[in-house]
Amino acid sequence: MKCLVSLGENMGHLDTIEKAAQKLITLCQKEKQTKTDKEKMLVIHAEIFKSIENLSECELCGTITEMIVTMTLTDVTAKLCKECGVKSLEAGKIQASKQGTSRKRTRRAKTPTSASSKSKSKTDGAPSKRATPVKEPETPAALHTRIEAQTGIKKADVRRLHKIVQDIAAPMSLEHTLAYVQREVEIAKIKVEADALKKAVPLLT
Repeated sequence: MKCLVSLGENMGHLDTIEKAAQKLITLCQKEKQTKTDKEKMLVIHAEIFKSIENLSECELCGTITEMIVTMTLTDVTAKLCKECGVKSLEAGKIQASKQGTSRKRTRRAKTPTSASSKSKSKTDGAPSKRATPVKEPETPAALHTRIEAQTGIKKADVRRLHKIVQDIAAPMSLEHTLAYVQREVEIAKIKVEADALKKAVPLLT
């Protein structure tokens, strides 16, 4: 029997969401909101969504708790809350998952099927079709070089901007993404011209 325990996995995320929500409420309760307030709201919005995405739930009862146990019993692994973990230990096995997410550790052997053999025999002797060349996706290094050439931003700063864009938890409109990146650039004190930043952000999204 193998049992791996991870304590407080959600505690930090729930606390972050609560504190971020309080900041958002405070901004909304102001008599007048400014453009700076809007940018702050966008940052808080991204922080809340990122924390929500990182929350874990019990794979048996679906509860989001402050303590998640990753447990393996009789070759079945599941993330469980405290109550389900205790019940599983007492029973000596993990019950069938209500969420359908517990998984059994088995290896699937690849076996050739008769259908695939027949398909192969039918194609033997037929003129072969040239495979359509697949365009290789642009590498981050190539992307950074291209943006540097188009915007004049140093490659090191382009990499930092790319990291900021990648850290956005939830999808945003281009306008909101630009506002968020501008705010992060100010915080990180990255020296980038406003016009160059407007050109770079669409290329990085």
